[in-house]
Formats: sequence, C-alpha cells, structure tokens
Amino acid sequence: MELKLKSESLNYIPPKKKSLTPKRVIKSTLFYAFMLLLAAIFTFPVLWMVVNSFKSQKEVYETINSLRTFLPYTWDVTKWFESYKNLFSTFDYFGQSIINSIVYASITITGVLIINSIAGYALSRFVFPGHKLIVNIIILILIVPVETSIVPLYVILKNLGLLDPNLRIIGYLIPGLVSPFYIFMFRNYFLGIPKELEEAAYIDGAGRLKTFFGIIIPVSLPVFATVAIFTFMGSWNEYVFAQLMFSSPAQQPLQVFLQLINNFNPKDISLVMASLTFSTIPIAIVYIFCQRYIVEGVAFTGLK
Repeated sequence: MELKLKSESLNYIPPKKKSLTPKRVIKSTLFYAFMLLLAAIFTFPVLWMVVNSFKSQKEVYETINSLRTFLPYTWDVTKWFESYKNLFSTFDYFGQSIINSIVYASITITGVLIINSIAGYALSRFVFPGHKLIVNIIILILIVPVETSIVPLYVILKNLGLLDPNLRIIGYLIPGLVSPFYIFMFRNYFLGIPKELEEAAYIDGAGRLKTFFGIIIPVSLPVFATVAIFTFMGSWNEYVFAQLMFSSPAQQPLQVFLQLINNFNPKDISLVMASLTFSTIPIAIVYIFCQRYIVEGVAFTGLK
C-alpha cells in the first residue's frame, strides 16, 4: 500500500501557476482601483454622517465646503458627543422610541421564526389537495410590492377595531408576523434536509412536533439566523406603515421619531446626523457579525 501511495505521489503534477504578465498586472490594478472607487462612493456618505454627528451646528457649516467636512472639527473626544446628549435632553421620547424599536423587532422576530418555519415545514413535507396551488400563490405574492397592500391592510385593521389607541401596537405587529418570502425560504431549505433523519426519529418513537423541534431546527440554524437577521433589519427600518399606525410619540419606533427630530430643526444638521447614526449602528453591527449566516442561508435556499 505504501509503495502504491508513493508511486501515485510521484506521478502527481501540481497545477501550473499563472504567470504575472504585464497585461494581467494592469487588469488587476484597474479592477481593484475600480472596486476601491465604488467602496469610496458608498462609504463617504456614511463617513460624512458619522463625522458630522460629532460636530456642533456651527462647526458643520464652517467645514461643509472643504475636505475638513470628513474630519472631526476637534480631536478632543469629550466634545464629540454633545449632539448625542442633546438628543436625549431635547426629546423626551427619544429613548422610548429606541426601546419601542427593540421591543417591536424582538416580538416580530419571535413570531416570524415560529409561524413561517412551521408553514414552510408543512409545505416541504406534506402533500395535500391544493399544495401546488398554495406554493404558486406564495411565489406570485413575492412579486407584488408590499406598499400596494398598506391601504387595504389599514382598512382591515380598522374593521377589526385594531386602530384603537390601546390596540394599535397589536395591529402594527400582526401583519409582519407572516411573510411569503420567509415561508419560501424555510420551505426551500427544509426540502434539502434528508427525510431519513425524520424517519429515524419516528422509529425511536418521536412525534411530528418533537422531530421538528429536536431534529429539523438544530440542522436548520443557518436559515433561522438568516430570517432573524432579515426580520430585524426590516422591523428596525420600517417607516411607512409605522408612520400610518402611530401618532403618539410614546408608541412610535425610532425611524418614525427621526422625522420628528428633522422637523424640529432641519438646519441643525449635527443633531439630525446624530439621530441617523444612532439608528444605523444596530443594523451595521448585526450585518457585520452575522453576514456569514446571511450568505449561507440565502445560498442554501437557492435565492440569489
């Protein structure tokens, strides 16, 4: 066996490395230069937002027409957070709006994961009359813009009495708990899981629910993480429907409250930039640390 392995290793011919010709070097240089240019185009607005949130209103206008607009006005770090302090001192419900966004996102994530995963599992494992029709309807709904359903949805909530001030939060959260997109993602992922895993569990006496929670969910963590991340970003960034539902600052999420800040004093750019930076930080953190799950989940579901 050793002789055979040695002879095979002697016959192994490593792949040839591509030589760095002048033409290849030029192409690579142009490619990376173009990518850096694109990165700069997308990064500069965010950089400008963050840097100007560290300035006062006067400092923003003093540097706005020069390259200093991308640099802090002073390097005294203790003076960078005055605009952030003013947010909490000027707007009583700013902190409450952050808490509201966190609570709404947490409830939505929990409901979406439970409801849509069960629906996706049912469509991936059970064959019943109308099964294909339901799947086709879900696919068709995916191409319908969400904005077209806002007015009909508002009318339905009104008829159900969910526009009452004490029930508006429930009326706001319920529509976001079911998503054809997430059902489709779960279904596609579950279709790729071998049924032999479930059959082995059934032989051991496990029921359908025990199999789902004990076998299917543990091997489906990438798609669960992906849906949770997408749901969080969608819930955190929701503006149109939240603006329609909430008129009381005590119930408004952060994205709606940002409009109130902008209307308060549009000329105070530093205050507006501070509030925008505050709203962007959670999304940036989640995406940076969880992007692996996004790539894995989307790849496994076959959605590009």
